[in-house]
Amino acid sequence: MLFKHRRKFLAIALVALLFAVGYLNFARRIYHSVEGLRSAEALLRLGKPVAVHHNSKYGGHTNVTACVIETSLSMCDGIGFGSLVLQTIDDITTCLARGFLPTVMWTDCDYCGPPGQGRNYWTWYFQAVNEGIEQHAESRVCVPPSTQFLDTRSVYLTRAEAGGNLVDFRFADMEHKVREYNQPITAETRALINHVISGYVRPAARVENVVNAFYKSFMADTVNIGVHVRLKRDHIKEMSDLFGQKTPDVQDFVRVVRQLITDDGAAAANAGKEIRIFLACDIDEVLAVFKAEFGDNKVLNIEASRGDDFKHRQLDTDPNSARSIGDEVFTDVLLLSKCDYLVHDESSVAALAYYINPDVTTHFVSGDAADHGRLNAKPRFDAEELLRQARDASISRDLSDGLWIHFWKQWQLLAVFSHSVSDTEIFPDVRCFYKNVGWSKCSAEFARLRLDSKRNVRDLINTP
Repeated sequence: MLFKHRRKFLAIALVALLFAVGYLNFARRIYHSVEGLRSAEALLRLGKPVAVHHNSKYGGHTNVTACVIETSLSMCDGIGFGSLVLQTIDDITTCLARGFLPTVMWTDCDYCGPPGQGRNYWTWYFQAVNEGIEQHAESRVCVPPSTQFLDTRSVYLTRAEAGGNLVDFRFADMEHKVREYNQPITAETRALINHVISGYVRPAARVENVVNAFYKSFMADTVNIGVHVRLKRDHIKEMSDLFGQKTPDVQDFVRVVRQLITDDGAAAANAGKEIRIFLACDIDEVLAVFKAEFGDNKVLNIEASRGDDFKHRQLDTDPNSARSIGDEVFTDVLLLSKCDYLVHDESSVAALAYYINPDVTTHFVSGDAADHGRLNAKPRFDAEELLRQARDASISRDLSDGLWIHFWKQWQLLAVFSHSVSDTEIFPDVRCFYKNVGWSKCSAEFARLRLDSKRNVRDLINTP
């Protein structure tokens, strides 16, 4: 009888425990959803930069406003190295257009490493940008991290009716071809980006040394055709589903390179010079095709992960493996930028190479004569004038948004959260921001959940 009562008691206790665990899990989900919502609020600021902070205890830099850029706060997974760099350039230009001094920090991304106090993975790849200025400037503003969730506009506005941040700009001009199209790259876009890169996006010495050594050994004193080919299935699907663009096959790239060698300027304008092909590609089959077509001694490439090997290394938890993937991509970008000709389709890697070297002649494989003319044209204005135009346009746009835009963004956010209660289901950008915001230099500003008045931001911009 005692055993029977004991067994009954244990059953009741087990049921009670299960109910308690269930309630705790439910409470945990609610807590994380609320915290996620609070984190998401920082992604809904009207315009950028935001979150003005005055350093009252420091006065050493009179009338200097530091602009804190932490692009990777909301971009942990699923964004490539080239895309993250382009978004950072967009943010730097936003700061410069407002007259602020930018400083950059990368906390966590696919090829960085685990976030932590004081770890800035930007300086693994690039030279530091005004390091520490945010602590000693008279004032500082914090650029909210970008998110795929919100439709934002770049300061590189080429056409009022086109959208997208810099990372979304296309080599193709999609006007009249799709209902909603992103900004087309123009000569002016290229000139302004090159100006920003020259001043603020300079490779770290260890990366530059590797690139220069490779160039000196294999590419110096030759005519170099850089070729970038992306043919992995996920890229082809992304191009089709998101942008309505068809990706060319490997033989299309081969055809353009052969035309360059036999018909166009590479051979004719450089008679007697050897021609080399530097190939950056994402699958081994492309490398094999090019070597078979043009010869092992003419096709150059770095040792890098491709295909399944790249996928396996992405899943590797070793941060050194992640950073080495970033090194490989960056090395490809810099070597492509050192070429005389660039053969490519739509990609962030090709875009970066194209922006870094304003003199490289681009051959956009999917483009037509109008695309080639636009992409290889000379800019109508110099960089300072382009920066002034970006300043005027961005101030007018970002600081004149009406109250209804804020309510529309709030409605969008609630619509997303209505489909998810669990913290593991919160859309990736917010989840990433929620995970990283504790390491942010602007964590206190984002935690306030309060946007300083537009007049306050305008006053900082107009500070003489």
